[in-house]
Amino acid sequence: MARVTDNGISGAIGNIVFYTMNGKRYVRAKPGKRKKKRGQPANPLNAVFGTVSKYGSAMVKAMNGHFLFPLKREMYNRLRGWMRNQYAEHKDEEIWELSGRNSGMCQVNGEIDLRDFLRTDITVNDSGNAKITVLIPEINPKKDIKVPLRTMKVNIKLIAVTSPFRNAPTTYSLCTNQYSFIFNNDPVPARSFELQTQAGKGDIAIVALAVEFETSASYPAYNKDTRWLPAAVISMGRLK
Repeated sequence: MARVTDNGISGAIGNIVFYTMNGKRYVRAKPGKRKKKRGQPANPLNAVFGTVSKYGSAMVKAMNGHFLFPLKREMYNRLRGWMRNQYAEHKDEEIWELSGRNSGMCQVNGEIDLRDFLRTDITVNDSGNAKITVLIPEINPKKDIKVPLRTMKVNIKLIAVTSPFRNAPTTYSLCTNQYSFIFNNDPVPARSFELQTQAGKGDIAIVALAVEFETSASYPAYNKDTRWLPAAVISMGRLK
């Protein structure tokens, strides 16, 4: 918007800009939007963002309803941002292995950190033939798990989502597995869980883990206070 001063017009009128420089008055055309030059290559980061936004969003959406809390916008954005970073780093690698839980995990419930509630290492492996294996070592519930008051049982839930990252975004697959145990001092033996997906060779996979608590106050229903609903995507990779 232009304004009239003692020195004349200052500002923009339509596509014309009036301005003063070194005590002199000038007029110039307002700059338009910069156009990409013909033949100039596209920014590869934009391509990565578009790919993950298209296919990763569908994978995240597929998990909605499998946690004890709904996925909100900030959760979608956090998960897709993490997936974008992983994909940008590994997409050109011939082998992109699924790995175990590490500092690069992404919290689904951003209010809390899964590692504060389940203090043990977890191994995720691609077993071939679209099968993902998750190994959870022996657990001493009262030592290795942080729980709310009056907890009676603990449930560990595993979710795997895969996508070919091509064609229609809805061409994903999802499978789950879970197990429960009494919260006491009795050791829970190490267990290996199989997640048999419907994926094809080269499909992208993510694995999520959630810990849920049954308390004496709500038994047999689960505690649904989000302060006690840890969940995170613990692995991402390309299936063999």
